Formats: sequence, C-alpha cells, structure tokens
Amino acid sequence: MSIEQAERPAGVPVPAPHAAPPHTSEPPPWLMIGLGAAYLAALAVMVFYPGATLLDRLRALDGGICAQAPTHSFFIASQQLPLCSRNTGIYLGFACTALVLLGSGRLRAALFPSRGVILALGVAFLFMAEDGLNSFFLDLGLPHPYQPFNPVRLVSGLGAGVAMAAFILPVANTLIWREEDERPSFRGLGQLAVMLPVLLLAFLAVISQTDFLLYPIAILSSLGLALALTLVNVVFILGLTNRVGRFASWRQLFPFASIALVLAVIELMALFALKTMVMQALAPH
Repeated sequence: MSIEQAERPAGVPVPAPHAAPPHTSEPPPWLMIGLGAAYLAALAVMVFYPGATLLDRLRALDGGICAQAPTHSFFIASQQLPLCSRNTGIYLGFACTALVLLGSGRLRAALFPSRGVILALGVAFLFMAEDGLNSFFLDLGLPHPYQPFNPVRLVSGLGAGVAMAAFILPVANTLIWREEDERPSFRGLGQLAVMLPVLLLAFLAVISQTDFLLYPIAILSSLGLALALTLVNVVFILGLTNRVGRFASWRQLFPFASIALVLAVIELMALFALKTMVMQALAPH
C-alpha cells in the first residue's frame, strides 16, 4: 500500500489514472508507396510539365507571402530568386536550422531554447523588424536611419529564420510525439554558435550570385517556407482533431504530414491568386 492510499479517508474512491492517448497505427505499405509515388509525380510536374519553368512555379508558390519586388531581390544568372532578400533569408535560415537540428539529433526537441539563446534570438528578430521598418519608411518617402540594401535584408532574415525554427519546431514536437524529447532546440549559446558558419555559407552563397547556386538556393528557401507553413498546419490540425501526442515514429507521421503539406501548398497558391487579383484590380486601365 502506498503512503497516499494509507492517508486517504475510508470511502473516498481512488482516482483513475490518466489514460494515455491512443496509439496511431502504422500506415500500410501500399499507402507509403502511394504517397512516395505522389511526391515523385508532383516533383516531375514541377520540373518537366510544359508551360512554365521550375523557377516560375516556385515564384507562384512563394508569391502569396512575398512582394517579390525586383529592387528588394537578388538575381542569379539573370533570374530573380522566388523570394525577396529578407524572405530568402528567413526561409533559408529556417531550412538550415532544421537541417542542423536533424544532423545533431535534436530535430524532435520539445523544449524552448535556454534564456541566453532566447535573448540572442530576440535581438536577431528585433533587428529584422527594425530593418523592415527602415525599408518601409523609405518606400513611403519618410525619414529613415540608413539606406536599406539587400545584403542587410538577407542577414536580418537569416537570423529571424533561426529564431522561428527554434520555437516553431518545439511547439510542433510537443503536440506530435507520444514520447517527447526533453531537450531544448538550443541548450546554450555554444549550440547556437554552430549556426554561425552555416548562416555565413548561406549568406555568401546568395550574395555571390554564382550561376550554379540558383536552383539550390531557390529550392531550399522555398522548402523552408513550405516546411514552416506545414508545421503551423500540423499544430492547428492536431489541436482541432484532438490527435495530440499520438505519433511514435516518422512513418506514422508521414501520411498526416503529407495532408498538412498539401494544405500548405493550397494556402500559398490561394494567397498568390488573391494577390494577383488585387494587383490587377488596382492596376491603371
């Protein structure tokens, strides 16, 4: 008999233990094969289907959340990147952070970073906001502290992308996994410092405007955008469907994450269509 049971008054019922959330069953092989084939077919359409280039399709995918102003964008091999300088930085930083966490075994980390890391990432995010306002004031013809230029926009975005990943991934992991990984995404400034050479390489890759880096940068930044929105969709769908904490493996999560990804693509294309309609309506006739 436990101490709690010995001290409980007679006649008082023992409370039932909290039931663990039910397991999500393993998806059948035919579903995994079908989803794999669907991904390959979608990739083939993006790359080979006539009527537009892969870059055109990436610009359409990203256009709903980005103004894509030529003066705010980098050009590689005379081709404008799908995202403006700041958004290229944000989602390239997001994707690079996810890859670093994957390589370090912390992709499923369920805790927020340490206080020191939060402070550093907060400064990075504030710098992005300040540089964005400075650029916005210039566009409005208002006084602004300094002349904006694309390398600074890129740097501000890269830092903000790391901050987004450091917080969005733990939130999603807390809701996804049956057994949480009780580690922070970044335990201290030492772990965060690993991002510095990665971000430096990303920065140099973009500003070098080297021809062969056009597609890697365009694809990785667009994947970062799709991943960020997919994780946000996962958070909302899990909450709405009461499926929190039911997944034990990546295989179990794969079909569910595929639904969230499809929704992300639909949302991005809907935003692009809305943006196009508004711009056509406002255009002088």
